[in-house]
Amino acid sequence: MFPPIDEARWRELVRRALGGRGFETLISTTPEGLPIEPLYPRSIADAPRALRQRPGAWRISQRVDHPEAATANAMARADLENGADALALAIAQAPAARGFGVAIASESDLDDALAGVELDLISLRLDAGARALEIAQFFLALARKRRLTSAALDIDFGHDPIGHFARSGVPAAAFAEIGREAAEASKVLRDAGFAGRLMLADGRPYHEAGAGEAQELAAALATGVAYLRLLESAGLSLEGARDEIAFLLAADSDEFVTLAKFRALRRLWACVETACGLAPKPIRLHAETAFRMMTKHDPWTNILRATMAVFSAGLGGADAITVLPFTLALGLPDDFARRIARNTQLLLVHEASLAKVIDPAAGAGSFEKLTEELCARAWALFQRIEKSGGMIRSLEVGLPQEEIAATASARRQAIAHRAQAIIGTSAFPDLAEAPVRVLAPAPDVEKPAPTVLQCTPLPSQRDAEPYEILRAASEAERARTGARPRVFLANLGTAEGFSQRSNFARNLFAAAGLEALSCAGFETAQEAAEAFRDARCRIACICAAEAVQAEMVAETAWALAAAAAGRIYLAAQPDEAETALRDAGIADFIYPGCDALAILERALASAVCDN
Repeated sequence: MFPPIDEARWRELVRRALGGRGFETLISTTPEGLPIEPLYPRSIADAPRALRQRPGAWRISQRVDHPEAATANAMARADLENGADALALAIAQAPAARGFGVAIASESDLDDALAGVELDLISLRLDAGARALEIAQFFLALARKRRLTSAALDIDFGHDPIGHFARSGVPAAAFAEIGREAAEASKVLRDAGFAGRLMLADGRPYHEAGAGEAQELAAALATGVAYLRLLESAGLSLEGARDEIAFLLAADSDEFVTLAKFRALRRLWACVETACGLAPKPIRLHAETAFRMMTKHDPWTNILRATMAVFSAGLGGADAITVLPFTLALGLPDDFARRIARNTQLLLVHEASLAKVIDPAAGAGSFEKLTEELCARAWALFQRIEKSGGMIRSLEVGLPQEEIAATASARRQAIAHRAQAIIGTSAFPDLAEAPVRVLAPAPDVEKPAPTVLQCTPLPSQRDAEPYEILRAASEAERARTGARPRVFLANLGTAEGFSQRSNFARNLFAAAGLEALSCAGFETAQEAAEAFRDARCRIACICAAEAVQAEMVAETAWALAAAAAGRIYLAAQPDEAETALRDAGIADFIYPGCDALAILERALASAVCDN
C-alpha cells in the first residue's frame, strides 16, 4: 500500500528534517570509539548463533552476601522458594563482596550457610576471590557429608588468579604453581562428581576500571586462553582444560552494545577453540549487572538500569544472570532490595517471555553489525595481548591498563560534561529524596598496599562517584550548619523568557547538592542585588531571558559583585559579549555541554568558604 523508499531517499528526508545538518550528527560514539548509527540494513548473512548451554530460560541467580551464615542461609532459601534457581555466594573479603560477604572459615560455616539448600538441584557460582580453591575444599567435605558425591553438582568455583593479579598488582603465587594447584583441584572435583567449572575468566575487574566493551571482551578472551595454557601445562588435556573455564561479563544499561558484547564473546571463544583444534562447544557465560553503573543518589533508578542490563544480557545469550540489589552502593541490601532484584528477572522471563526465542537478535542489522565490529576490535586487541606474551605478561607491561585508562578518561569527560547523563545524580537530582533502608552502610574498602607491585593494579570506580563526592561535601556542610550551601538565581526578564535557563541552572547546581533560591524576574540590576543580599548566599547565577540585553546582564553582574557575591555564573553559552561579561564579573558560563563537574567543584568551594 505504500511505495518503497530506498536508503538514499530516506537519507534525503533525514537531511531535510535536520535542517541541513549532516547525517553524521545522528551517529553516536561509545567512549571506546565504536560508532552507533541510527539505521542499519537487514542482515542476511548466515552468522553464528548465540546459543545458551542448555535450551530455555537463563538461570535466575541471586546474590548471597550477608556476613552471618545463618541469616545468609535464610535469605538464600527465601530466594529459592520464590523463583530463583541459582545462587551467587559472595565470600567475605572477596572484591565482589563489596565490603560484606558471608564469613566462611570452615566447612561447618559453609554447611550453615547452605543448610536446607539442595545443591544437586540448583546452580551455584562462588565469588571467593583469592580463597576460591580453599572454599572448594570445603565444598568437597560438604558433598561427602551430605552424600552427594555421585550427583552432578553444578558449581562454578570462580577461581580467577589473573583477575586477582589485575586488581591487586600482585599474584597470589607463581603462576606455574597456580596452574598445578588448579589442575589438581580439577581432578579431585571431577572425581567427586562436580560438573561445574573451576576457572573463571571474569570481565568485571576490567569493566569496573572503565574498560569499553571490546576491551572487556579481549581481556576475558586472553584470560581464558591463559587458563588453557596453565591447565594444559599442568597435565590436563586441552579439552579437559577447556571444560574447566567459565566466563563472566558485566551487563550495563546500554542495550545495544551490551547485547552485542554477550553475543560476541561466544563467537570469539569459538574462534579460539577452532584455532586450538577443538570442536566449539557453547561456553558457560555468566552475567552480573554492572556495579560501575550504580548510584547512591536516587537509587531507585538503579532498578531501571538493572532491568535494561538483564534484558540485554538475557537476549545476548547469558546462561545465568545475577542482579545486584539496587541499594548495594549504599550498603548491605535488605529483603526488599533483594526481592526487587529477584523479581526483575522473574518478570522478564515469565511475564515478558524474553527467553522464548533463541538468539532473538539474529538477523537484526544493528545487533549483527555491532556484534561483528566488537568481534573485530576485541580480536585485534586480543592479538596484541598475545603478541606481548599473553594476558599475564601484558598486565606486567601495562598494555590492558593503558588501553582501559584511555577509554575511562573519555567516559569521565563525557560524564563531567553531562554528555553521558546519570539520571538522579548528574541529571534531574532530587535534593529532597527520602533515604532508602539498608541493613548496614557500605564500609570503606581499602586495598592493602603491597611492598612490590608486579603490575599496575586496575582501579574500581562507579561512574557516579565524582558527583557523589560533591553531594557528600554538601551533606557534610548541612550537618555542620543546619542548611545546604545555596546558589541565588538572579532571574532577569519575564518568567516565560528565563524559566528554561533557570530550571537548567537549578538542576545543574543540584547535582553538587547546591540548593537554588529563585525569585520572580527582576527588572533592574539593583533589585537583583538587594534580593541577593537578603538571601545571604555566597554565589549567584544570572538567568536572563533572550530579550534581555547584554548590557543589562553586565550591570547585574557588577551589582551582584558589589553585594559581595563570591562567584557569579551566567546561564548561557559564551558569545561575542564574553569578554565584556567576564570583565563585569562573570566567572563561568553554564550551558548544555559545559564542563559541569569542574564548574560545580568551584561553585561548591565558593558556596561554603565563608559559612
